[in-house]
Amino acid sequence: MTTISASQFRNHLFEYLDQVEKGETIVIERYKQEIARLIPSQQTDWRNRMRFKPKLLVSPEQLIAPIEDIWEAYT
Repeated sequence: MTTISASQFRNHLFEYLDQVEKGETIVIERYKQEIARLIPSQQTDWRNRMRFKPKLLVSPEQLIAPIEDIWEAYT
């Protein structure tokens, strides 16, 4: 989310519209008070905008398998 003044928005309108088109939300302020928000007409999935894709270092079965010595205390 980007916060800008109304005069910045007026001077760089098309640059901010390009940002909104890419999925960014723009907050417009006048006298340090929020007066409007520009949001994309079609919300993109946040997963598609991630730059870092997490990778599992273990198999999914190992990830959800209970840890033996911790579970012994509860059984």
